[in-house]
Amino acid sequence: MPIWFDSGMRILENSWFLILSPAIFIFYLRKDHLALRFVLITAAFFLYGTLTYSALKDFDDGIYLYRYVIWACNDLAWMALIAYLGIKDKIYLWQCVLGQLVVVGAPILQLFRLVDRHLWDLSYSTYIYKTLLPFINIGTVIVCYLPLIYILVKDKHTSTSQ
Repeated sequence: MPIWFDSGMRILENSWFLILSPAIFIFYLRKDHLALRFVLITAAFFLYGTLTYSALKDFDDGIYLYRYVIWACNDLAWMALIAYLGIKDKIYLWQCVLGQLVVVGAPILQLFRLVDRHLWDLSYSTYIYKTLLPFINIGTVIVCYLPLIYILVKDKHTSTSQ
C-alpha cells in the first residue's frame, strides 16, 4: 500500500473520538439523550482502543495473539452494552440494530486475523483486515450521526410541506 494511504489511515484510526466530538456537542445541546448516550458509549470505546493500542501492540509484539482477542472482546462488549441499552430504551432501538449490524463483522474479522496469523502462519487476512476494519469504524461513526441526519431531513420535510 502507498505510504500516504497508511499514514492517512493511521491518523483516521486514532481520531475517531475527535470525529465524534461534534455529535456529542450537538446531541447535548438538543437534549437528545438517546442519541447522546449512543455516541458517548461509542466514543468511549474508541478512546479506550486508542489509549491501549500502543501498549497492547508492544506487549503482544511477536506473539500476535492477545491483541486480536482483546480487540474482539472490546467489540463484543460494545455490542452487548448497546444491545442492553437498546432493549431498555436508553438508546434508539433502530440505532442499536444498525450499530450491531455494522460492528458484527469486527470481532469475526479480529478472530479470523488471529487464526490466520497465529495458527496458520499465513497472511490471507492482511488486506482484508486493513481494508474492512476502517470501513466498519466509518460505518459506526455514520450510525452515530444518523439521528442528526434524521432530524435535518425531518425538519426540511416539515418546512417544505407548510
